[in-house]
Amino acid sequence: FTLIIAFLFTHLCSPAQLLQKILPNNGFSTSLAKVVENYETNYLYIQGGALPSDDVRDIFLSSLSIPGASRCVIYRFHSTEDTTASWQALLYTGEDFKQASKVYTNTFEQMKQIKFSAGGISNGLDGELIAPTDAIRFTSSLLRPVVPCALYKNFIAEIEMINTIEGWTVQLNLHSRKDDDERYQK
Repeated sequence: FTLIIAFLFTHLCSPAQLLQKILPNNGFSTSLAKVVENYETNYLYIQGGALPSDDVRDIFLSSLSIPGASRCVIYRFHSTEDTTASWQALLYTGEDFKQASKVYTNTFEQMKQIKFSAGGISNGLDGELIAPTDAIRFTSSLLRPVVPCALYKNFIAEIEMINTIEGWTVQLNLHSRKDDDERYQK
């Protein structure tokens, strides 16, 4: 009996189990890669049922989700200048800064591990982590495709950690943003 308990304890606390908790989850990478690939079609193929709209946008459920997300939605803005949609996953809501920070940082690291097809080209994401601090109400880290291509020239993945009256929120946004980075102007 003691040998069985020792074996179970060793197995559950092994470095492989610890690494599985820290390193990216393959389910996360696979699911997120599918969502990122749907950027090419403005998320039309993963658009689910309509949710109540507001003055500036129509809101839809996403038929694709990622592990750990409590809600995934697609926003379609009422703009004649920018007809792109955005995809958002709510990853954490709560009062614990340390937990929110952990989700924020782990999500960033997982984002750097995904591989997706962008216009037939194998691609990934890269960016710089902006470390969260409880003294700042808003922290955001951006990732862009490693290999610039025409279809993804304005694509950006943004992880946000926001302090609100209710506590902390961590969300992932996949959207279009024009910027001055010369690599993406081709």
